[in-house]
Formats: sequence, structure tokens, C-alpha cells
Amino acid sequence: MLDLLAGRWSGSGSGLYPGIDPFRYAERLVIAREPDWNMLSVLQRTWLERDGATGRALHLESGLIQLRDDGSLLYCCGQDSGRTEVMTGTVARMDGAVRIDWVTTAHSNDARLVRMGRTWWIDGATLRYEAFLSTVRTPEYRKHLEATLHRQGSRDAP
Repeated sequence: MLDLLAGRWSGSGSGLYPGIDPFRYAERLVIAREPDWNMLSVLQRTWLERDGATGRALHLESGLIQLRDDGSLLYCCGQDSGRTEVMTGTVARMDGAVRIDWVTTAHSNDARLVRMGRTWWIDGATLRYEAFLSTVRTPEYRKHLEATLHRQGSRDAP
């Protein structure tokens, strides 16, 4: 399972949420196998994208994904805003593709957040995701981000 996620990924996405203008972003994601541990390191970076040009930095996230004994995943990450998250991932395989449903089980340093989750779909060299959240101002759980990334080169990310 971990080898399927490993690699350098890049692509673009879009964001939308009440109270903010819709936006597009470029993304680079590096998921690297940690050979001495049963886990992956994750480094995600995004930049505002306008008219095909990359602009200011939007988001930086770094973390670890660990495969649990029961086949689920654990993702712990810190973000440039100071927010931290712990997510559990349920893995489903279907027609050669994999779906991971991430549910945030704990977060800190962002009092606005009520509920968060992500869904990843991995099919060959394509990783697509959606991120959902609800906040104290917008209690309805709704989609905030979606992106499509493509693996660059081999699965062996540095």
C-alpha cells in the first residue's frame, strides 16, 4: 500500500468556500518511503495560479503516513498556519484503483474548524483528491478543495 503512494506528484486544483473567492492553485507533493520505518514522509506545497502563471505560496504541509496493523492508515501533519491534524484512513481497492477516505480525528491550533476530511483516489500515475470541512461560521460539511496530480518519474521519491 505504501509503495503505491510513494513518488513525486504535481498538478493543479481549485478551492471554494463561503467567505473566500474561488481560486486555482498549482501543487507539488512528495511522498517518500522511509526504508527503516513502515511509513511515508509527506511534503505538500501549493501556490496561487492565475492565467497559467504561478504566484504566491498558499499552503505548506509536512507529515507522516503510517500503515497500521489492521490495514488502515494514520496521517499526522503540521501546516504552515500552525494547525496540526491527525487523520485515520480507510483503504478500499476497486478495479485496480485505490480510494482512501481520511477522517480527521484530532486537530489543534485552529479554533474555526469543526470537522475535516479528505478523499484520495489513486489510479496508476494519477492521484486525485477532495478536501472537506465545516467551520464554526459554516457548519455544513462541504467541499473546500479538489485537485488532480500526476506522478513525475518513478515511485522512488528522494
